[in-house]
Amino acid sequence: MTGKKSYGAKKGHESEVVQSIEQGNPSEVAHAAFIVANYKGTIPKQKPKRVGKWLFFVAERFVDDTWKNVKQAVEDGKLWTTAKVSTAWRSKGGTYVLCVYTYDCDDEKDVMSIRNYLREMGFKRPTSYKSDNQTLSGVYSDVSSGFAMYKA
Repeated sequence: MTGKKSYGAKKGHESEVVQSIEQGNPSEVAHAAFIVANYKGTIPKQKPKRVGKWLFFVAERFVDDTWKNVKQAVEDGKLWTTAKVSTAWRSKGGTYVLCVYTYDCDDEKDVMSIRNYLREMGFKRPTSYKSDNQTLSGVYSDVSSGFAMYKA
């Protein structure tokens, strides 16, 4: 890491690591695999059907500020109800994965509206989208591998 203080367990001490937490900077958290943002408003959102997510790979030097902006957008109801980011414990080579969820991977209009909003937030590079069913089936891919449901 880049001189930042890490909190919690180190890699290799998996029994001390929890799946997710709701607070912290991704580059500093080492006791959880992910940090999760959830919409806390009272306006009804779409109920989940076939959940999916846009995947972004973010360098360590950008991850804390990027996460802060995405978390705020989720909490403000500008994105669907959930996003998550990997932490220092789970990062690979200083790269973090950021997932922005949508309620139904088959609702292309909604999936693309979320992608367009993310572009407005600064996510300009092409990226891939996959369903949670793909993740649960062990399908891991990037924008070039051909497994993505959507690429934009």
